[in-house]
Amino acid sequence: MTFAIASCTQLADSKQTLLYKSLAKLEKENNLILLDKTFIFTENKRGLSKAYNDFLYNHPEYDFVLFVHDDMWIDDAGFISKLENGHKTYDIIGVAGGLSPTLKAPALWHIMCGGFQGGNLRGFAGHYLPDSSTNITNFGPSPARVVLIDGAFMSVNVRAVTKVNWKFNNNYTFHHYDLSSCLDANKLKLKIGVVPILTYHNSPGLRDINDKTFTENQAKFLAEYASY
Repeated sequence: MTFAIASCTQLADSKQTLLYKSLAKLEKENNLILLDKTFIFTENKRGLSKAYNDFLYNHPEYDFVLFVHDDMWIDDAGFISKLENGHKTYDIIGVAGGLSPTLKAPALWHIMCGGFQGGNLRGFAGHYLPDSSTNITNFGPSPARVVLIDGAFMSVNVRAVTKVNWKFNNNYTFHHYDLSSCLDANKLKLKIGVVPILTYHNSPGLRDINDKTFTENQAKFLAEYASY
């Protein structure tokens, strides 16, 4: 299967991103070809949905495209093979997600899917801690079918999604672009799943659920999908 890796960064030099450095390391140590298939859009000012859709619909030559945040470290030499195998079952793939969401505030995927006590979470994800050490959160079994996935890592079967005219939701520039896009995919009968790929996200996540930008997008999201 042919693939591409697409990302956006506000940095002027793509080589300074954590994503590029991780791919360079994997490529060198495992005799892989990754960087020639990687597109990192520098000094990006577009919303992620707009940037991702532009790439998705202008590159029908790829079987799948991995859309991944620039502050993600991929630490799995077999991640392309895992995505190839995963796309035999799933149209959209992540590493962490959940089932049976109840749309409510705070509109975060793991909370809406019942949290760690609800039994609806799937997959795992690594995180960098403030002291630069790492931690892995185990959400549940993987591979597995889900309804929502974390947008930091989303692989898309190009033919399957473009056939039904699915797109990342352009109503959201960052917050909730992933959740809304997943709900749109479910309505179009696309299959979403998680597969076991080791990644580390160098992001503190949402620092404050009362952040103005987050709450404004949350209100729009809950209103748009009130009937889901």
